[in-house]
Order: sequence, then C-alpha cells, then structure tokens
Amino acid sequence: MIGGALPESAAAPPVNAHQPTCTPEQRRDELRALQERVVQAAPRQLDSLEKAVQPGGPLAGWQLPHGHVVLAGAGAVALHHLEPQEPLPPLLLYAPSPASSPADWLDLDGPDGPYRLIGWGFVAPYRPGSAVPSRRCIAATEWFVHEAGWHLTDGGMRLTPGAASEPPRPMDIGILFWHPAVWDIHFWVGDDGVPTVALHNPRDPGGGMALPDGGFYALVDGRKQRLPGPRGR
Repeated sequence: MIGGALPESAAAPPVNAHQPTCTPEQRRDELRALQERVVQAAPRQLDSLEKAVQPGGPLAGWQLPHGHVVLAGAGAVALHHLEPQEPLPPLLLYAPSPASSPADWLDLDGPDGPYRLIGWGFVAPYRPGSAVPSRRCIAATEWFVHEAGWHLTDGGMRLTPGAASEPPRPMDIGILFWHPAVWDIHFWVGDDGVPTVALHNPRDPGGGMALPDGGFYALVDGRKQRLPGPRGR
C-alpha cells in the first residue's frame, strides 16, 4: 500500500525491545488514545480524495498508491505519505460511499465518495534480519511485511520478492512506482473507541481488488509465513 523509497525516519515507531508487557487494560487504554489522536488529526470524511491531496486540501501532499481502487480485505482506498506530520500515521484508509457497489470500486480514476475514515497503518523500513518495530502494548506478532513490488496503473501490484532495489521494469505492464519491502501494521476504527489491530478489516464488505498472493506475510523464526487472504479469496 505504501509507495516510494521509505526514509529511515518515515513514521517508524521507536524501537525498544525492553518495553514492559501491558495488561489488557493498559492495551485498551493505549489503543484508545491512539485512535483518538488519529481521528482528531485525520479528516473523518472526504467528499473527494483527489481534491483532498491537492495543494490547499486537507491531505495536501498525500498520494493515492492504488488510485481510487478499493482494496480487497480492507474495503477501503489507501492514501499514504512517507513523512506525515505527527500525529498522522503514514497510511490512511477510507471506505467508499455506501451508495457505491463493488462494481464501481475497480476504476483507478473513478471516485466513489464521500469517503469515510475507517483505518490507518504504520510502516517502517524492512531488511532481512531487521528487528520488528515496537510500539507500546503492540505484540511483535501483530506486525507483518508488505512485499516489494510495482504498483500498477490498474490499481494492482506485481511483486518483486526479496528485491532491495528496483529491478528492470517489464514492458508488459503499466507502472506507477516501485517500493521496497516494509514492516506494516493496520488499525481499524472501533465504535467503542478501541481500534482492532489486524491485517484485514474486521468489517470487510467483500469485493475490491486483491493484491497478489505473498503481498503480505508474517515472519516466524525468520521464515515467511503466509497470511490469510481477504474474505472469500
């Protein structure tokens, strides 16, 4: 979901391998505070994503790494910024209008607003053997890796597994940009003020464009572990 070369400082949560274990109450409080910060900083509703990212817009300088395409498993359009202004995270996820349908969601340039904020994410640079980023009250196992690859003009991806720099571009696809692998973690807005931490939206409506198998994976004892795909995939 993220695009471009990620700066070392780009919204990477501070790493601290010795953080104390949180109680369930402390975790809820931490997550509640995080959601409050994000929803106060990010626009809750946007009539037009295209206008929002233009100069003078509420998300000026942000990018649409998959265009207006709704992503399967998220039920949302992704927006990203490599160096967002705190407390904004580098990834925001906006659901299309409930008046739209899955048949409308695969058009790179076709808006389906108004859009509603339903989630966000953090990313950090990934290299083989690198330590899992750490946030207070977040387990290391909740982080996953988003594989390197090209973002395409149809809103999808072509993966370049293990590539540390962009390979020669193939001629048979339309390419927007390439990005290296990154650590990734997603949060989904909770009605009770406590977000859900999960790869996929717990209220995934179905539909949207699925990224290729292997687009996200967990690391278990240094080995890649496939993650469940979107609902119905």
